[in-house]
Amino acid sequence: MSEQYAYFAEVPQGYTVERPDGLWRRLGDTWEYLSLLDWQWHDVEATNVQTPPVPEVLHAVSEEHATALAADRQGWVQYWAHYSSRRAWDDGRPPTTVVRRRRSPENIHDESFTSESEWGPTMAAFNAFDGRSSSSPHLVELTTGEAEQLLQEIFGVTGATEL
Repeated sequence: MSEQYAYFAEVPQGYTVERPDGLWRRLGDTWEYLSLLDWQWHDVEATNVQTPPVPEVLHAVSEEHATALAADRQGWVQYWAHYSSRRAWDDGRPPTTVVRRRRSPENIHDESFTSESEWGPTMAAFNAFDGRSSSSPHLVELTTGEAEQLLQEIFGVTGATEL
């Protein structure tokens, strides 16, 4: 009988087994993570990740549950309405774009939707949450559906949130 993978949801504080921070699997002593950027499994020793998370945040899940988590790509993405400042939001001015964060064990990709109708790198999320800048943008969290609707309103596009 061949050895089977053991699957784990990465659940640090603030996350749940239903909405974990990462998805891992182990075969013997070999650990792999699901890249939430390219949707492939990667051996940690062959990447910049190099080690799995600490055992305290790993929760065993069934292969079926792991497959369902992996298939729900939108469940791994955060979206925000982007306002140029807190004052712009307070004054009721409309958002300028949508920002998204795709977080994966190997990297974090922060992107904003551009006037060229594509996602491009941004520092908006970092700047909004950093707290050191006095001119930070203001971000308001959105669901995937709200992000899609806002992108339709601002840019006239549909399907921009699909991964």
